[in-house]
Amino acid sequence: MPCSTLRRTLCLLLLSLFSLGALAQDLPRPAALEPAIRFWTRVYTEVDTDSGFLHDANNLAIVYQRVDYDRPEIERQRTRIQDALKALGSGKRDGLNYLEQQVLDLWPADVSNETLRTAANNVRFQLGQSDRFVEGLIRSGAYREHIESVIRGKHLPIELAALPHVESSFHPGAYSSVAAAGMWQFMRATGQRFMRIDHIVDERMDPYTATYAAMSLLEYNYRILGTWPLALTAYNHGTGGMSRAVRETGSDRIEDIIANYKGPSFGFASRNFYPQFLAVLDVERQAQTLFGVLQLDPSPQYVEFELDAFVEAQTLADALGVTLEHLQFDNPALRPIVWEGGKRIPKGFVVKVQKSQLHGAVETLLAAIPGSERYPIQTPDIAYVVQKGDSLSAIARRFKTSVAQLASLNQIRDAGRISIGQRLLLPQDTAATTGQSSAQIAAAARGYVAPLPSAAPGKADSYTVRRGDTLSRIANRFGMSERSLLQANNIDHPDRIYPGQTLSLNAPTTEPAQPVVYVEPESSAAPEPLVAIEPEPAPEQPQAELALLEELPPPGEQSEGLELADGISEEEAFAVALEDAGTLEEQNAEALADLAADPSDYSVAADSSIEIQASETLGHYAEWLELSSADLRRLNNMRSSAPVVLGKRLTLDFSKVSVAQFELRRRQFHQQEQQEFFRQYRIQNVDEYKVLANDNIANLARRKYAVPMWLLRQYNPDLNFRQVQIGQTVVFPVVEPVQPEGNPGV
Repeated sequence: MPCSTLRRTLCLLLLSLFSLGALAQDLPRPAALEPAIRFWTRVYTEVDTDSGFLHDANNLAIVYQRVDYDRPEIERQRTRIQDALKALGSGKRDGLNYLEQQVLDLWPADVSNETLRTAANNVRFQLGQSDRFVEGLIRSGAYREHIESVIRGKHLPIELAALPHVESSFHPGAYSSVAAAGMWQFMRATGQRFMRIDHIVDERMDPYTATYAAMSLLEYNYRILGTWPLALTAYNHGTGGMSRAVRETGSDRIEDIIANYKGPSFGFASRNFYPQFLAVLDVERQAQTLFGVLQLDPSPQYVEFELDAFVEAQTLADALGVTLEHLQFDNPALRPIVWEGGKRIPKGFVVKVQKSQLHGAVETLLAAIPGSERYPIQTPDIAYVVQKGDSLSAIARRFKTSVAQLASLNQIRDAGRISIGQRLLLPQDTAATTGQSSAQIAAAARGYVAPLPSAAPGKADSYTVRRGDTLSRIANRFGMSERSLLQANNIDHPDRIYPGQTLSLNAPTTEPAQPVVYVEPESSAAPEPLVAIEPEPAPEQPQAELALLEELPPPGEQSEGLELADGISEEEAFAVALEDAGTLEEQNAEALADLAADPSDYSVAADSSIEIQASETLGHYAEWLELSSADLRRLNNMRSSAPVVLGKRLTLDFSKVSVAQFELRRRQFHQQEQQEFFRQYRIQNVDEYKVLANDNIANLARRKYAVPMWLLRQYNPDLNFRQVQIGQTVVFPVVEPVQPEGNPGV
């Protein structure tokens, strides 16, 4: 049957997808990866999700047997294979039973006993994927045209369109066990670089918006890493992780990294991501032969429009003449709180509705929404600030809700890992349940910042920063100027404080902090500090909203009218201490995960030196090491006026803290800095700028592009900021506000 007579058939897909010449050039197939590619091809074609393979985790050419997906049976067969490998690993070669001989025959004739003993601990089960692959292939028809359009617009390899087979089987509502979400499986921290992700909107769940974000991330990975095998693997392991892999192995060849890189988080999934992707391409090319002609889902035809006011979801559905369920299906980026009536659809949100569902022009239908139902502001948040001793379950009982609802509303991955000072959103029906007034509810709106605790009698010597604090509020509370508080703590910028940091409230006794500079002091160019861009000031609040705002009670207290659930005492509600944030290793792993897209090297070298990164100061290093800046100057033979220089190395003293503790503090500093930035801005595009005479890179970043230097450096990791040449190309990320009107409640 000719392709033109089919509705989105498989042959049309395959004609549009592949260019074998481009495949060979951009996506090489090293011979060392062929066993892994063949293994994954078998997974996608020979076994479905009712069965799988027991195989060697390191050598994918070794597949022991197929077994049904039954856990007791899997473990029984795994144990039999392990026993056979242990016997062979002991040197046994004569008198082998059937299984021992079968296992031995899978290995090369000269296999060593040590290899076999190691293999006994590497017997892994892989679930089959053939049925999921076919289901994903059918689903892909709805999205392929859009995906390919985005890829062509960015001039990327068209084969990238097949990546959702590996990530989610083209399922737009997919969630992973590690909280990756959507068809493109974005983690929250990485996704926020390119999308809005909060308690009202999660654009990871919109397959169209997320497609553009995914291609922007892959484009970024390729700019940083230079090859598509590394860029694709970084989609799983992070740009920072693959940058570390290149540094530690001394190679940018994917086969070398897979064979030799021993990073603690570079596990089975990361090692196999690129071979698995190549296998998917093979299977798609042969899909008609393997699975027959498949009729793919059609591409939905949408009408899209931008809301000019905040509107209740039910109001909009009624105006359009569609069911609420259909509107929700077409707009998966809106979170449950919107569909449950707790929040309005935000002003500026682009709504999609399938053409077939509409019975009139959108403009006419929207005009029927009365002005009284077009709101100038979002429904205010109801919030609670976590205190020492709180647990999520106790807070849920306290406010007559569930742990699951609190976790969903606040996008909490681990119910045991809330922190003191954290602002938790409460369900909107809390007011109805507890009798809270509308004014009290409104008081939580627009980014409530926890009030500082009352000062103890007398002059305090120090203060521990809490989530929501600002330097100016702390200074005002303790009767200091912001400048003196900055100097007292060697802080170069008022935004550079973080929860848990201890601030001295005494007069400064050490030198003021000097920010890192990007040129040598002796250079002919004038040194300029690297300063992060400050967010644009939010517009003034509308007068109607100001009338509703009032100060919330101190952290740990609820607004007047909220009461404890029946039978819950104060002691029971605050039964669990939360000071333990996890082990040092766990906290470092969490920070690394949140910095996955950051290629900067925040590790300490074997000689106790570090590479100086943007936003850092000598005062930061001293604080993280629990030393003085003078100690570090003496150690590095630095004059008192000499700044630290971006990209240079600095020797550190670990007599007071461990390397792991220093690395954690350093990563958490950058983690918070980047999280705060991407709460307000997202990367919309990139601009390749050719340097002109008399250009100043820091000024361009700050004034023309409004991006912080740390983000500019992430896009130009190999750029020597001390020797930028006229005519040299510098890549500037182009950012836009996540919420254009500056209202955190949108």
